[in-house]
Parts: sequence; C-alpha cells; structure tokens
Amino acid sequence: MDNSILVAGTSHTVFAKEISAHLGKPLHPVKILYFPDGECRVHLRGDIRGKQVVILQTLARRPNDFLIETMLIADAARRSGAQSIIFACPYLAYSRQNLPEEDGASLAARLFAHFLHEAGISQLVTMDLHAEHIPSFYDFPVHHLSAASSLVRAFRDQHEDIIQKLVVVGPDLGSAKLVGHYAEELQSDFALIQKKRYDARHVEVHSLVGDVKNKYVLLADDMCTTASTLESAAKLCREKGAKKVFACVTHGLFVEDALKRIQASELAELFVTNTIAQDERAHACEKICVVSVSAVFAAALLRHMR
Repeated sequence: MDNSILVAGTSHTVFAKEISAHLGKPLHPVKILYFPDGECRVHLRGDIRGKQVVILQTLARRPNDFLIETMLIADAARRSGAQSIIFACPYLAYSRQNLPEEDGASLAARLFAHFLHEAGISQLVTMDLHAEHIPSFYDFPVHHLSAASSLVRAFRDQHEDIIQKLVVVGPDLGSAKLVGHYAEELQSDFALIQKKRYDARHVEVHSLVGDVKNKYVLLADDMCTTASTLESAAKLCREKGAKKVFACVTHGLFVEDALKRIQASELAELFVTNTIAQDERAHACEKICVVSVSAVFAAALLRHMR
C-alpha cells in the first residue's frame, strides 16, 4: 500500500476516517470549495504522481453534489499524474434507475457509469447494488460487497434466542435473492411479500407467500428511503400472526417522515449499516441499530491497493 493514498469527499467523513484507521493510512489533504452559485472546485495538495488514489465518498443525501465532487477529485488526480483511481462508494446513487421503465425515460445508472469512466476512475468498490446487472454498465472492474454477514452477525448477537423460530421475509418479489442469502446465513425459512408501488412515496402490499404465524420475522432489504415498504410489510406480517418483526437494511436513506414511520410502525428493531451518514434524529430513534461495515470495505480495498 506504499503507493496508495486515500482522498475523502465531504459526504461521509466519519466513514472515511474509519477506513483510514483500519488501513493505517492518513487521509490525503484535499481542498473542496463550493462557490456561492453552487459550483464545486477541487484541489489535491502535494505530489501524487505515480500514486494509486482511493476516493472515499458515498452518494447519499445530496447525490448530485457528491457525484460532481467525486468526478472532480478523479479529474484532479488524473491531471496530477495518478497511476490509477479506485472509487470506494458505500452507497451508489441512481442504482434504482437501472431499467428504462417507459419510452423516453433516462437510464441514469448506465449514464453515470460512463461519467465515472470518463473522469478517470479505473475500479469501483461498492455495497449491495439495487440490481445485479448494474456492474455490466461499467467498462472497469466493479467489486460488489454484501452487508448480509455483518447485519446477520449483529442481529444474532442480540437475538440468538429466537433464531430457531425465525422466518426471513422479503418486502417484495424482487428481493428474493437477497432474502435467500439471509436465510442461508441464518439457516431459516423465508417468505416473500407481493406489493404494488404507485409512486415514489406510496406502496400497497397485496399478499404474503409463506407462513409467519407464531414466528419471528426478519425483513431484509437493500435500502430504506421513506420507510413505507417496511411499514406496510411489518404490518402485514403482524396481521398474519408474526410474534415480532425485525428488519435488516443496508442503506438507510430515511428521508421525509421515515424515522417517524419506523418509530410508530410494527417494527421492533431495525438494523442498518453506516454506508450513509446518519444524523442525530436517526441515532435518537430507539428502534434503529447502526452496524459498521467500514472493516468490510477496508478488507476489500486491501485486496486491490498497491
């Protein structure tokens, strides 16, 4: 790793510092300036010629700003003579826009893959993408990590006594593979919920494929945005006879009234990783347990850093 340097964007400085501590490498000095009109300028300090640059940035909360920041950091590194550039991105924004849902719709996941390549990035390390085919959009290696083992470990540590009576439930049919992964880790049965999404904020659950009566339920999903899906899924499971409902989610966006929904919902506890920086409201929510995956990222970076 002597030839590598770590550069952090402004989106999740706590996560970047954790990676720095795990790898035993300091964060390289960088100046990121926002002008009054919203434009961003990046200046990398010091000599990085011939170095491998690792950009640490998660694309949440202000995805457009942080995407531009990332591309400008990559451009500055490339213009300064960096040998190669790795983008370590815990949460990759726009991954839900991976299929053209109707004629004339944009395909953001593919477009931004092209942008990152043109900016000079040569590898991507990310976690739990919304769709498995997204790496095919990239013209460079994508190292796709899973949070399941970390979340399962945290859940098992606190609820070992109910594992034998646990059913893993997917909040929609598209989560079947992810749910299967959790069920395999926990050696439990699994079930799926059929739902219909009317728009970005409104979801209606229709039926549960599987049996949760007198069982403990663990809902597993890749992200939580407004919490409407988890709220509806937890309610349905309780109506079908579940004793308690828990959830494991990789990316906690928690926008609008999500935290209020979670607190008022049938969920007993929600385990979420630190791929996205959480504010005081999330940390104050009694039902949320944040699980760090910085060690998982550090281990992955070790395999690819020189």
